[in-house]
Amino acid sequence: MAMPRPPHAGPGRRAVPRGRRAGGPRLALVLAQALALGAALPPAAARPAAQAGPATAVAASPGPAAAASAAGAASAPPPPGGRFNFYGLKPAAAGQRLADAEAALGQPLKPLPPLRARAAAAPASAATSAAAVADCHYRSSDAQPGVRYALAGGVITRVETRDPRYATVSGVRVGDTLARVQQAYGKRLQSAPHPYFDKGQMLTVPAPDRRHALVLESNDQGRIITLRSGRVPEVTWLEGCAL
Repeated sequence: MAMPRPPHAGPGRRAVPRGRRAGGPRLALVLAQALALGAALPPAAARPAAQAGPATAVAASPGPAAAASAAGAASAPPPPGGRFNFYGLKPAAAGQRLADAEAALGQPLKPLPPLRARAAAAPASAATSAAAVADCHYRSSDAQPGVRYALAGGVITRVETRDPRYATVSGVRVGDTLARVQQAYGKRLQSAPHPYFDKGQMLTVPAPDRRHALVLESNDQGRIITLRSGRVPEVTWLEGCAL
């Protein structure tokens, strides 16, 4: 009587146990190929930068916002500094020659266009000479934005501003009230009516040497609109170079 054959076993073939089907020469060949491929690849540190992932590429190159911020910081003008005294705004002062003032500022003093005189003309003092007015002109410096320097004969005669960022040694600045000015200077303060305002004032604080002074102007609202300091009589001229 013939014996029954095992399932799936063909003629002349012997059935392979289930646990041994995954092994054999074929598996060894696959493992050997995988090992050879891994050995052929370069290590991660030696790969070109072009193969780096997206996170690495973003970190290596700053974005447009960061670049714009850096450019803005580099081009920003320097903040103004110093305080007005009787002689000007350090390091520039009345009596300095143009070359000396430029060396002290570390910047050239650039010529400004002439100012147009106001409709009414203030009376010129006896000390005012036509030659001095004709030679007078204004300059400015990037080192002290918002400040103007009047020169005559190549020498600074007065320094002035309408910029509230600057203050006097006593802390008075454009925009302050008359009460604030009076509190700061007390009996030293001399006042006279402003020729261009119904209620405005011309305020003067003479220096101890009487050859220099601090001058402030107020409007009808009782607010300081300009301040200047420098040499007498030039610092007292209402229109500067135009009188």
